Amino acid sequence: MENNYVVIMAGGSGTRLWPLSRKENPKQFQFLTSEDKTLIQETYDRVSSLTVPEQIFVSTTAQYENLVKKQLPDIPYENIIIEPCGRDTAPAMGLVAHTIYKRDPNAVITTTPSDHAITNPENYVNTVKTAFNVITDYPEQFGLIGINPTEPSTELGYIQLGNELDKKYSHRVFEATAFKEKPDAKTAREYLSHWSCLWNAAYFVFKASTFIDMLKTHTPHILDALEKMDEVDDTKQYEIYSALPREPIDTVILEKLSPQERFVVPADLIWSDVGNWRTLHDFYKNGNTNVSRGTVYTTDTKNCLLFGKKSKTVTTLGLKDIIVIDTDDAILVAHRDEVHNVKKVIEQLKKDKKDNLL
Repeated sequence: MENNYVVIMAGGSGTRLWPLSRKENPKQFQFLTSEDKTLIQETYDRVSSLTVPEQIFVSTTAQYENLVKKQLPDIPYENIIIEPCGRDTAPAMGLVAHTIYKRDPNAVITTTPSDHAITNPENYVNTVKTAFNVITDYPEQFGLIGINPTEPSTELGYIQLGNELDKKYSHRVFEATAFKEKPDAKTAREYLSHWSCLWNAAYFVFKASTFIDMLKTHTPHILDALEKMDEVDDTKQYEIYSALPREPIDTVILEKLSPQERFVVPADLIWSDVGNWRTLHDFYKNGNTNVSRGTVYTTDTKNCLLFGKKSKTVTTLGLKDIIVIDTDDAILVAHRDEVHNVKKVIEQLKKDKKDNLL
């Protein structure tokens, strides 16, 4: 564990889980899968066995710094990596690698989103440990954790497996030959029927120095900005960082690597990205049943997700396949198959300048 680092990526806004997830308090800081711990707290518990506490970091934006401090009090202040502003995953990952490299040039980093749910965390931990071992043997490669798909999802990207890299590890390891964007329903069914296509859930493992070399090759403007930021004050850092284009790591770096420069470890996880209310419902329901939170009474109600408050009673009669989310100042009622379109509600609220509801 001497050079192993974990970084919890916690800068997202989670608008698809409106009205509970808001820009001031997004989903990673919400009690969505538990009434005792938020998603980011569950993530911290999950990764705590991968390295020593002093080598667990959080990457977030200045807007959420205080929430991170409040919900993860065991994280040292110097281990909170603050993006001056959101610039998508390539700059964010670059800042992570650059920051930790300055502390430890031999650092091996695994990054994990802060807003996922996993009910068999031991499988996640063992898979990441395998990836750490692969990096020890193949330090010039970039590692991914791929999740065995359980449904033909059109809301997730996919990784195409290639040749097996080595058979000496506790998990099988393959070359990652291609990345597939979010497919249509027909293509997603084809992916599900083929063992070589895995969900890409943005679990990465890499040596800090290797990723910096990749920045130098594929996105030198990001590396140049990060190096300039080392020499200036906070105000100037914001100016430099905010001038970077919004670029996802998948398209500007990972897709440009050869199959020999990236590997994937398949993981058998009971998993959800908690991407919207339907995916949360699917993750926790048992058959054609309801999932509820708060004070909820149902009659002749099937296959519904009902989030209420203990202080206010929610009752339903004769509903099927409906999502109901009740908060202090807004209520969402939607069909399960339409809830992914909540962004249309967000757009209307923005148009009407209802900033208090965003």
